[in-house]
Amino acid sequence: MGEVRHLSSAPSARARGAEHELSLPAEPGAARIVRHWVMRVVAAAGVGGALNQLVEVLTAELVAEAVRTGAPDDEVVVRLHVVDDGVRVAVTAPGVAALTPSSATSLALVEVLSTAWGSTRSQDGQRTVWFDVATAG
Repeated sequence: MGEVRHLSSAPSARARGAEHELSLPAEPGAARIVRHWVMRVVAAAGVGGALNQLVEVLTAELVAEAVRTGAPDDEVVVRLHVVDDGVRVAVTAPGVAALTPSSATSLALVEVLSTAWGSTRSQDGQRTVWFDVATAG
């Protein structure tokens, strides 16, 4: 299992509005590490139950996709932001040129289960896939 390369949170990790970031190598154990991290961060912000599990599963799916399409020396960066009405997660890593819900099961899950989602590719080849999950009606 790989090591976590970088972990940061705002000084008040329990406050909503805090931004959190986790960087780790694109190795098979990355999704498991991210699941535990997301579960703790989201719970500390007061999001529990099924919504916590949904954010945890969708994030792990995106990280697993990044690992599957990347090289072992790639870095995966997960950013998580909890606000009053929801959670936004962004996963950034080198990846394939274009991902669609029909080409990646993880994106099909994100498309169906999230409130909103999108994908961008930077000029340096990094792909970011993000999703939102609403926590309020």
